[in-house]
Amino acid sequence: QVRKSLTENPQADGFRYEPAAFVCADGVSLKGWWMPSAQKGKVQGTVILSHGVFKNREQVLPRAEFLAKAGYQVLLFDLRGCGESGDSPVSGGLLEAKDFEAAYDYLDKTKRLKKPVVFFGFSLGAIAALRAGEAEGDKIQAIIADSPLPNLRSYVSRRTAGGVFSDFPGFLNRCLTAYNALTGLSLTEGDLDLAPVVAKIDQAPVLYITGQKDDLARPEEVRRLFNLTAAKHRRLDYIPDAGHEETFSLYPVVYERGVFEFLDDLKAGFPQPKLPG
Repeated sequence: QVRKSLTENPQADGFRYEPAAFVCADGVSLKGWWMPSAQKGKVQGTVILSHGVFKNREQVLPRAEFLAKAGYQVLLFDLRGCGESGDSPVSGGLLEAKDFEAAYDYLDKTKRLKKPVVFFGFSLGAIAALRAGEAEGDKIQAIIADSPLPNLRSYVSRRTAGGVFSDFPGFLNRCLTAYNALTGLSLTEGDLDLAPVVAKIDQAPVLYITGQKDDLARPEEVRRLFNLTAAKHRRLDYIPDAGHEETFSLYPVVYERGVFEFLDDLKAGFPQPKLPG
């Protein structure tokens, strides 16, 4: 897979940071940036953040910066096979979930975790955050999933030549078989289905974000994931007119407000809304 090189860092935007390096349980090395809170005083929480497929941490740097500016400390990192991290094929979030778990362990060992701890990802990063959040639900306090792709069909049938054939019986599985042969993985169509994953997320509150014009993680599919999520506290934010890569860039003020409202409610224990009068 083609790697996207790093061309910037948080310092260019006036934010403090330091390099971060850690290793997953399966031996893959990961690289990232540790960004402390840009505010003096109490740290508001810890956000572990990552990006979409074939990108690197720069893609989510603007998100990290608005969080750091508001008093959160952020670890943003390159998923395996991306940026400066170690080699590994894309696995639809299965292996990438280990990256979030390793990031958590790294911060835990270096005694940097401050609650609430939030897994936050965009696209492939969102899939990995959900999968890791399901596995680590007793350790973290929330998940933010921006534009997660729900299943194999969303990978193959959109933006690729395979789209016109995706309804043919067996076509998706043939694509997956070819991919497994190329990468050495042994993925099944069921492995890439997020529905049973979110149905097991029953502890950590989840914020889903979707663009109303997203052609990959379509809003109706993200709503289905939202409806299937077992957690008592879950929320779905729609970003008007936004395509897949535009949820933050198109209306950053709307995006930030939705994230902060969710995080503020999380820290307040999700209070019941006050009735008029």
